[in-house]
Amino acid sequence: MRNYDEAILRSRRIDPAAPFASLQQGLRIALYDAYAARAFYTKMVEAFGPRAPFADLAKSEEKHTATLSTLARRFGVPLPLDPFPLETALAPDWRANCERAVAGEIGRVRLYESLLTGIAEPQVRRTFQRLQASALERHLPMLQRAVADALRQEALHARQGVAPEQAYIQHGLFADFLEKTFAVLGSQHHAIGVVGPLLRNTRPAMIAGLVAGGAGVLFVKGKRKLSQQEKEG
Repeated sequence: MRNYDEAILRSRRIDPAAPFASLQQGLRIALYDAYAARAFYTKMVEAFGPRAPFADLAKSEEKHTATLSTLARRFGVPLPLDPFPLETALAPDWRANCERAVAGEIGRVRLYESLLTGIAEPQVRRTFQRLQASALERHLPMLQRAVADALRQEALHARQGVAPEQAYIQHGLFADFLEKTFAVLGSQHHAIGVVGPLLRNTRPAMIAGLVAGGAGVLFVKGKRKLSQQEKEG
């Protein structure tokens, strides 16, 4: 079953010639777009786990959807059907999806700019302006950082001969933390000095194992020393 105004919803533009009021069109277009964003961010969490920033973005879009639904009901506007849980597909790799999300948030900012030109109702305008600011000031910077992090991580793996699609395999919490840290430090040569080349060409999972092993050795040595002191006492 399709929405009766599917063409308008897909066009993302208020149609002055349509037999529906501009307010109705604007609210339904905004809600339809929120559905799309919610579905995409939710799919990202399902596919890649609750990694930043998509877990937070999925929750945010859930709130935006609820806000717009409440507003639509207040003005007697029927809610559009949501086809996106079935329609939404992801790219196979992390960075491509991050870049797609950046484009989506930029499009969202432009969408609200367009809708605001056709909406006079003050309450609706305030809501649209708030959601536009959220996309521009919160969501977009989070996603731009995610793209930058992905590029650094891929560069780190490329120096080790690892293909980009393998750059996001998780090795465990500690190793993943080290991996991200080395990706950042690897782009700042002065930050790691003479050990930079070594770190940049060593797999973070291996370093995590060495660190964990070193910590284990220190723990055993400390325990032995304590036992010796107790015997001497």
